[in-house]
Amino acid sequence: MAKRIKGMSMCNPVDLERDYLLHTARYAIEHNYTHFEMIGPTHHPIKGNADGMMYYRKYSVFNDDKDKEYVDFCIKLVNEVCDMLAPHGIKTYYWHHELEIPYKFDELYPEIHNVDGDVEITHPLIKDFLENKIEDFFYLYPKMDGLVLTLHETRIPLLKLKNQKLDKTERVKYVTEILYNTCKRLGKELIVRPFASLEEDYQNMMNAYERISPELVVCDKWTQFDWSLSLPDNAFFNKIKNNPLMVETDIFGEYFGKGFLPIMLKKHIPSKFKYCEGFEPRGYVSRIDRNGFIPFGTPNEVNLEIMNACHDGRDVDEAINAFFEREYGECGAEVKELMEDTEDIQVMAFHVAGFDFTELSAFPSLNSIKNCYKIEMMRDDYVIDSDEWFIPKGFKRPPLGEVMAVKRRAIELSEKKLEALKKLEGRLTKEKYDGLYMRFANLCYVSKLFERLVASLIGYAKYFEYKDEKYKKAFLDALDDLTRINEEGKAELGVRRYYPTALGARGSLSEVIDVAKIDKVAIFVKAAREAFLYEAAECERLDGEGLVDYVVTGAANEGHRLFKEVNFSDTFHLEDGVCRIAGTYRGKSFSTVNAHGWFRYEIKVRPNALNEILITAKGSEGSIDFSVDIDGERTVIREAADGKREIRIPFTERCGKDKVFIRLDRISASTPFFYLIKVK
Repeated sequence: MAKRIKGMSMCNPVDLERDYLLHTARYAIEHNYTHFEMIGPTHHPIKGNADGMMYYRKYSVFNDDKDKEYVDFCIKLVNEVCDMLAPHGIKTYYWHHELEIPYKFDELYPEIHNVDGDVEITHPLIKDFLENKIEDFFYLYPKMDGLVLTLHETRIPLLKLKNQKLDKTERVKYVTEILYNTCKRLGKELIVRPFASLEEDYQNMMNAYERISPELVVCDKWTQFDWSLSLPDNAFFNKIKNNPLMVETDIFGEYFGKGFLPIMLKKHIPSKFKYCEGFEPRGYVSRIDRNGFIPFGTPNEVNLEIMNACHDGRDVDEAINAFFEREYGECGAEVKELMEDTEDIQVMAFHVAGFDFTELSAFPSLNSIKNCYKIEMMRDDYVIDSDEWFIPKGFKRPPLGEVMAVKRRAIELSEKKLEALKKLEGRLTKEKYDGLYMRFANLCYVSKLFERLVASLIGYAKYFEYKDEKYKKAFLDALDDLTRINEEGKAELGVRRYYPTALGARGSLSEVIDVAKIDKVAIFVKAAREAFLYEAAECERLDGEGLVDYVVTGAANEGHRLFKEVNFSDTFHLEDGVCRIAGTYRGKSFSTVNAHGWFRYEIKVRPNALNEILITAKGSEGSIDFSVDIDGERTVIREAADGKREIRIPFTERCGKDKVFIRLDRISASTPFFYLIKVK
């Protein structure tokens, strides 16, 4: 039986940093860890993944685009860490996402494309490149024990590609097997992370992994889908039948503050650990940092102590008491009391009946809010796709009065915590006190922000539901309150204000976020005000046309009839209007998630009659390519066009229905932007 895994992963997702990496290596040795993962700037277009820290040999033509200074730095540092850990029996791994190819690869080898402009993954050049990539990586890092593979969030989205020769299971098997066999031939390990949002995709992946090898270790998160405190235990563990399981945890706070907020996961960690033990995992690997912010020397380091106690079978309460006594001396018991219930306060501030209102625990963008039904759920007559990521099954929103009462309770409790902390000033070192003050002041700040965010969304939703001017006023007043609270936060906390930026740390752990340039609260207020006014005017115009129905795609009032493929459907407010795409557009500018997906609406039609469906759209590459399915009748649109145009599709309803579904799919490398659907 393999030795039980006690693991950590770090530098998530930022440049590897020497002092911090050596510190975590020493910590791993001192605390009897057996498994050490480095994540690195996974989503960076040049430095990301294994590709970003290596030179190619056979495909050296692509080395000119690499950050050579960073590659050379990684070669020296990572090999030093491997040498440091190996004598203690600690295995080292690097995070890697596929399918990734250099940006100019398809320019140099256009033959890898299929007729729809996507990469055909079975092309021999893809296989040859992947095999050589893995060989080149371990040539440079000979003491690295293996790779941790994710098949999502890549330039080429393996499961989302259209018109491939292989089905989903076969393409997962094909790519993974290339990597697995190459690693095995080199005496290295490959660990796979399914990380699938859809049950069907998860099953397809497990079917593929089982066929590759029963020895292939499957590493998956202990919460369903991702890390929010609102998400349930991972039920997908039941689908892992014949492969060993390793459990991945987040004990730092990707979805609960990223280190800016105080949190002691006294309930969350033991509860999830107990659930996972029922599946007899090989062990655990815990994320211990995020976006350049680290746990060591902070009150949140207590969560490493809680996880260590669970690993080692020690009493959690004793581990907590020992931590606070060691770190805060005679004030230890009082600091521990401050940290009690911080998990609950964050749930009150960030969630609504289990519905997560954050964007990776940061203040959300308007796009995130629209895509996650956070406006729709504020309507009296709300309809939410309960199979969506981050939405509790069978979600029922409490009365809005109760929702707001919980938000106000979070403010009240966080303010009491801050007042209690102030009594410790002078009794703690300045460094310890300042660290606590920053986190508890931020807890007050975000509690106020999210209370006003929810108030603004109530006004937004109610206005479009009832067209009552009082809701417009409530919405605009709440936006003004958000601006005021944000300015107060700037004045008190400055650059230490809770994660207000859109991007986070840009690379190394030593860099400081420039909050003056990218402020998510200010961005939201501006975007929400502009979108609301545009959508109100557009709806007023369309109401006057005497239509059977209409949908302003990407607008607040579309949500009542919106269904889509998880989070693959971005919204935009461009110069020519509000719109939605079938996918996410980020892949056009950097290497994480390309634009593949679908969405659909339930629209009204005239039963037993000819209806005229008018779709206003444009394409990203001078071509409008998409498929439209109206109640099972599919039409493919491929038209050269610069800018927006209205496309007419006749539809005859023959079954006496007054509502049908219309589904829009991306079908090629050209991303379609949809602005409006009208039914005449």
